[in-house]
Amino acid sequence: MNAQEASTASLAVYIAQMAGELAMMADRSELTMLAYFLNLARVEAEAKSREHAAEERGRA
Repeated sequence: MNAQEASTASLAVYIAQMAGELAMMADRSELTMLAYFLNLARVEAEAKSREHAAEERGRA
């Protein structure tokens, strides 16, 4: 994994964590649609993170 791929993978993990926390905050405040979209962002970031991890395992 090169430096840019590592940066992208770690950024995806960070975004997933932050989006998850923001989604919980939105849900608690009854901002249902915002919580939904933040959870979509979390799921997408988690998927990208897993893709990078799978690619790295494939190279090993």
